[in-house]
Amino acid sequence: MEFAALLSVGVSTGCLYGLVGLGLVLVYNAQGIPNFAHGEFFMAGAFAVYVANVLLGIPFAWSLLIAVAFGGLLGAAVEVLAIRPIAMNRSLGKASTEVAIVLATVGLMIVLKGLARIPWGDSMRNLPPVFATETISVGGLELSTQRLLIVIVAVALTAALSVFFASTALGKEMRATSQNTVGAKLIGINTSSIYSATWGLAAICGAVAGILAAPLIFLHPDMGTRMLLKGFAAACLGGFGSVSGVLAGGVLMGVVEIFFGRYFATSMMDIFAPIIIIVVLLFRPQGLFGSRRAVRV
Repeated sequence: MEFAALLSVGVSTGCLYGLVGLGLVLVYNAQGIPNFAHGEFFMAGAFAVYVANVLLGIPFAWSLLIAVAFGGLLGAAVEVLAIRPIAMNRSLGKASTEVAIVLATVGLMIVLKGLARIPWGDSMRNLPPVFATETISVGGLELSTQRLLIVIVAVALTAALSVFFASTALGKEMRATSQNTVGAKLIGINTSSIYSATWGLAAICGAVAGILAAPLIFLHPDMGTRMLLKGFAAACLGGFGSVSGVLAGGVLMGVVEIFFGRYFATSMMDIFAPIIIIVVLLFRPQGLFGSRRAVRV
């Protein structure tokens, strides 16, 4: 029973890592840069659902929708106000532009943390349990309803994104823009709108992870920092070119972490993320589920 209980916790935690990693992958594939402010989308989603549900008394289902919408708007606003002006600066070369955007995301990370501290300070807050029944029994095993919800939503969102990119016009335009921005412009795709939509969608992935995690953890302005590192590791392990691979990478990370912490040393659990990033980049840069791409130069 202990094995099954640990496995359920590891899978649900890994799904959160995978959701954060999905947002990182979307921005990276669109503009070729890591978004170091992505952890703050996780934090924003958690605080948005806290404000709506606890402070305003809105039912959780509606609070969730409000928080998701807030996350999407925040991501799009960040792209329009902070990223796009740098990307459109013709005085910078391509390499300089990418470095400038990366530094901008680091600055955004600091700014968003600072803004969150204005109303919340450094005190810890928590969201009450969402479900009246906190556990359900499956084959004699008691499972957390919140953790079960995390797994269901993560799998559903990953599947929805896969279908979205494969079957919808906007998804295909996003793929075309990420593969060849100049070519996308030549066939009439509004790449500026695509970038905004991509950042909004990436922020939604991060916000959903924060919303789902909120009833299980304490809320504070720095909560996104640790999750950012976990999301990067999940994306590296699964592969930046595979949507489903990122979720699988996150689940694998979560399971390994929980079993290592239980049977070896809890204090060492957080070393897995940086180790995974280094090892994967050294021996399999495309990740476990990614594929090598030939680039013509």
